[in-house]
Amino acid sequence: MDQRRAILISNPRTGRYGSRRPPQIAAVSDFLRTHNITVEVKTTTGPGDATHIAAAAAANGISEIIVSGGDGTINEAVQALVGSKVRLGILPTGTGNVLARELKIPLNTKQAAAVIARGRTRTIYPACVVDDRTDARRYFLLMAGIGLDASVIQRVHPGLKKRIGKAAFWYSGLSRMAGWQPTPFEIEVAGATYEATFAVIGKAAGYGGQLAVTPRARIDQPEFEICIIESRSRLRYLRLLSYAMRGGIPAHARGIRFLHATQARATGNAAVQIDGELLGNLPMSFEVATESLEVFVEKE
Repeated sequence: MDQRRAILISNPRTGRYGSRRPPQIAAVSDFLRTHNITVEVKTTTGPGDATHIAAAAAANGISEIIVSGGDGTINEAVQALVGSKVRLGILPTGTGNVLARELKIPLNTKQAAAVIARGRTRTIYPACVVDDRTDARRYFLLMAGIGLDASVIQRVHPGLKKRIGKAAFWYSGLSRMAGWQPTPFEIEVAGATYEATFAVIGKAAGYGGQLAVTPRARIDQPEFEICIIESRSRLRYLRLLSYAMRGGIPAHARGIRFLHATQARATGNAAVQIDGELLGNLPMSFEVATESLEVFVEKE
């Protein structure tokens, strides 16, 4: 059996238990070496490091990148991997671990390492967002949110997120909702233009790990499910949130549209987040990437 070579990118600042990470990484590295995988550990020290490490590894012929971190760190690494032949392994150690949950990768580090060791992969289709003012491009794997959720993420204090994990987003969301004044924007899909106060461009069924906003989106299909909400009522949004927590917003709910497409464009005065990280403000365009990505999973 040929020796497998991997770079393990570790973000020591992600999640709530960073102090435990070095012993975990050492144990994972030893475990993978016993399964014929040579591992070189690279530690990030700041934003963008995972992208640079992954790009250098791919350029040097490394065929496997393993990311120990949260969805933000994975998103950084993916920027250098889409369109390459490098296979992605995930050791979920973040706050939400939404991608790992979507792909049914165990949240236990040793079990996730065993998934990588077995070597089975699944093809997924990333998406790309383009800032229409600068032409800057960025890939995402889960979803893009326009409006309310991006403003919630903007308000989450990093220290609070570190202390209480996902609850920080709920705290920020409820406090934001109390004084929220919805600002409408426009989103164009398949030649039609819709007014919205919130939209999710989904590549995955799960939203934030526990909510179902685009439940028919599939990460392994080259298509978006887009949820467009036009309501300006805070009470209406709280009711829709309760639906999302209980399996999904009804497809024919008043003021809601669900569309399937491979492209969309949004304009107006609203913030945008991708994969749980604040990106910037509209106008932006969204498209399913033409390139795929291979990710280690439990089952094909």
